[in-house]
Amino acid sequence: MGQWKYTMKVLRREWTWYLFILVPIAGTVMFNFYPLVRTLLMSFQNNSGKMIGSVNYNIMLKDDLFRAGFTNTIYMGILTLLTNLPLAFLLAVMINGVRWWKSVFKVVYLLPMIMSMVSTVMIFKFIFNPEPAGVLNYFLGMLGIKPQLWLASTRMSRESVVIMSLWKSLGYNVILFFAGLQSVPSELYEAATIDGANEGQRVWYITLPCIRNTLIFVYVTTCINVLKRFSDVFALSREYGLPGTSLMTIMLYIYRYSFATMFAQNYGIASAASMTLFALIMAITALNLFTTERNDTRLKVRRIGRIGRKGR
Repeated sequence: MGQWKYTMKVLRREWTWYLFILVPIAGTVMFNFYPLVRTLLMSFQNNSGKMIGSVNYNIMLKDDLFRAGFTNTIYMGILTLLTNLPLAFLLAVMINGVRWWKSVFKVVYLLPMIMSMVSTVMIFKFIFNPEPAGVLNYFLGMLGIKPQLWLASTRMSRESVVIMSLWKSLGYNVILFFAGLQSVPSELYEAATIDGANEGQRVWYITLPCIRNTLIFVYVTTCINVLKRFSDVFALSREYGLPGTSLMTIMLYIYRYSFATMFAQNYGIASAASMTLFALIMAITALNLFTTERNDTRLKVRRIGRIGRKGR
């Protein structure tokens, strides 16, 4: 009873401050919760607003275009994770190791992020020109390799898009990793060096455990971003996903059925695809957090004393 009176007293004294909390709460309800609930309801309706059960989901799952979009999204997402994260971490470690001009290197890697996606696509269309006189094909010809079709080929278009997105988005993760490296105590490196640890052992047993939170954040946000791939493939092929359906993604599939003017709009199918993507992102994010949270960083830090024996 005394705790309840104390709580009410605090609320009466500071109730004005709680009014400020209503602003972000109202924004969250209006721009996040309500659209989510509305999209969920629309996924069980037709264009006339009539409830039709799971018909939209059945049509979507049997649609070859959605299957292609799902496969392409997962495939390009895995390629992006396997290339972006290791390369960003390696570059961050290299920048952290230099003595001078660190800011210059950080600016250089962040420059591609300033450019719009349309400008980036125009540049890489020029680089990936399928003609023998194209920039990349010209250098390949100097090495005796025949010209490649790149973005004009269903076999190489997805890999070409991953390379383009890697160039544009790499700097963001480099800066995040670099910021995480600043929190690693230098004393740990000094102790490991005295014990005879080499550079690889210092990175594996000290750097990675100490920047674990940064690693989790970069990994989870990158997973979410690759599942929502839209702007690069849309700038390249609009809503068609050309060549063939090699650049069709789930987000492009949603756009095709909801906002595109060249195709018949079906908001029910678009909403069903949106909820499927939402469930996929939630499942992968929850799985990532569950698996990463189970790793105890302190176990690796305690093994620093063993590095010397392995390094000798």
